[in-house]
Amino acid sequence: MTLVYVAKDNLDEAVAKYRASGGVAEIEVNWQPFFIDPGTKSTGEDYNAYCRRRWGGDGWTSSLPGKRQGQKFTNWKTWPNTLQAVRLIHRAGEVGGWELQHKAKGVIFRMIYEDGLNVSDLSVLLQAAQELGIEGAEDYLRSDKDSDGVKRMAQQASRMGISGVPFFVVQSAQSDEDPITFSGAQPVKTFEKVFKTLTAAA
Repeated sequence: MTLVYVAKDNLDEAVAKYRASGGVAEIEVNWQPFFIDPGTKSTGEDYNAYCRRRWGGDGWTSSLPGKRQGQKFTNWKTWPNTLQAVRLIHRAGEVGGWELQHKAKGVIFRMIYEDGLNVSDLSVLLQAAQELGIEGAEDYLRSDKDSDGVKRMAQQASRMGISGVPFFVVQSAQSDEDPITFSGAQPVKTFEKVFKTLTAAA
């Protein structure tokens, strides 16, 4: 999840550069559910306690891009259970299309890593919903709607052999070429190269 945050920012920068350079192809981003640790407590867990339990400490986070420079992960307090947040992101896509879903992903990341909030908490998710303009979010989140659906989508990713995220599948709607797949928090130039390759094949 942490690297997805980094990768999303790199993707956004690459899309902006593509458009600024005169790229005319429409780029649509769709996020699919994936759960790093479904066993996380439903209310979330203290960041330091979780890292000690799983890895003996949080030393591994020191190498995260942007953290050492104080640009990212500035107020990370909780390791959340993301089921409800994933449901809200899914709902955003249903009511506002891929653009609102993509925005929702960014809002959730900001809340976790920069605002020090616990997105396992209903009140926090309602703040996110208000920021995103998603009506009826409280009734939706208090229900079980789409819970099984997002879990099934996550399981489907596992059956496809995806064992970690970020994992990207990039395909041109104007070409019969096979999609380009890659994993990890790739730099901006990787996304730019993929865009150029698929645009040339279209």
